[in-house]
Amino acid sequence: MEDDSLNVFLKDGGTLRIPLRRFSKLWVATPEQRCDFRISASGTVLRWGQLDEDISVRDLMRDAERRHRDERLTACVSPDFPWDPTPALLSGTQPKIAGRWIDGRLIVGLTAEERWVRWDMCEDLAQQLIKKTLQDAAKFPMHSHDVTLKRMRRGIERKGWLARLETDWLMERLRALLAW
Repeated sequence: MEDDSLNVFLKDGGTLRIPLRRFSKLWVATPEQRCDFRISASGTVLRWGQLDEDISVRDLMRDAERRHRDERLTACVSPDFPWDPTPALLSGTQPKIAGRWIDGRLIVGLTAEERWVRWDMCEDLAQQLIKKTLQDAAKFPMHSHDVTLKRMRRGIERKGWLARLETDWLMERLRALLAW
């Protein structure tokens, strides 16, 4: 165990390194208390008796798989794509941010998977709009590229498919694909 992380060495040679701040009891414990743990007979649970803390290796592995998947999905998404086009705010005398419990974690905004789905939809739409935008430009040659893109934007906004930030991104992406 290091000062800032819990390292779990697996039978298959793999290692899980988890920040201690994810485990409040371990985070505030002394180094001696952190070192005083037992591994269950099955090897599936880590137990700190003094701290009354049990950590399931299966849960740690599931969290690691989710983080790995989230990192892969995030790497696929354009870095300039908005993270949260529709922040969830609740009304009242004091502002509140809405969150959701997903896999034992409080999530505010989009998950990596939800963001990837939104980006994939916007990227696909941008690709499909290339032909439509070029057709509109040919039909109205007196319009500048900016006017043609504004016409495309109005059409997208009428559909109500995207949040404003996503529409902004889509139009910039379309401009780039057309080299306008």
